[in-house]
Amino acid sequence: MMRIFVKSVLTVNSNYIPSEEDCHYILQVLRMRPGEEMDIVDAGGSVYHARLKSADRRSCILNTYAKQEESHEPQTHITLYQSVSKGERMDLTIQKAVELGVSKIVPVISERCVVKLDGKQGKSDRWQKIALEAARQSGRDIVPVVTEPEEFSVVVRNPGETLRIIPWEEAEGLTLKGVVGGRRSSNIGIFIGPEGGYSAAEIDIARSCDITPVTLGPRILRTETAGPAVLAMIMYEMEL
Repeated sequence: MMRIFVKSVLTVNSNYIPSEEDCHYILQVLRMRPGEEMDIVDAGGSVYHARLKSADRRSCILNTYAKQEESHEPQTHITLYQSVSKGERMDLTIQKAVELGVSKIVPVISERCVVKLDGKQGKSDRWQKIALEAARQSGRDIVPVVTEPEEFSVVVRNPGETLRIIPWEEAEGLTLKGVVGGRRSSNIGIFIGPEGGYSAAEIDIARSCDITPVTLGPRILRTETAGPAVLAMIMYEMEL
């Protein structure tokens, strides 16, 4: 069921008037008609089932009739530290990462990034909107935060996860399955390199910060493929 995310706190059996932007999404994008149903995720993270009660050209009213009891969110909290890629590759990575269950995305400026971010805030706003649209489509109970871009040398020194891994094409022996398999880490950080990969110096810095280099196998993945692929592998090990 499609959903919207709102900044109000809701209750069962109440009427809610969405913002003009959400009304446009409901009426013009989803093409909903009175009597049809959707979900509303409120400011507290609760999910309510609702029916479209009435609508005109630019406004509408939703009525909540039940509260969702089960969570759609994974128990494993994963932060994706994604080196910024060019063109639509970064957009695709964010979209697929949100669909796969990522909790937070940190765009990273690493040594071999080819993208120059002059208007950082503009990019961050665009990426957050992509995350919102992906969360709506995939039935997430949260919209993962996409932070402003950070330097690689900064984020590696800010430990926030119990397990941090960095896929690297020159890593030998230690596989992702070997590191993640059988563990129940509730907080994982994944560092993904840019189109040109990480430099040896960056890997040395990562190791010094207790970030474990792992191999993803004999094939080298594109930067826009690697992040979602690792997320899918971890979710399979942890959640299924």
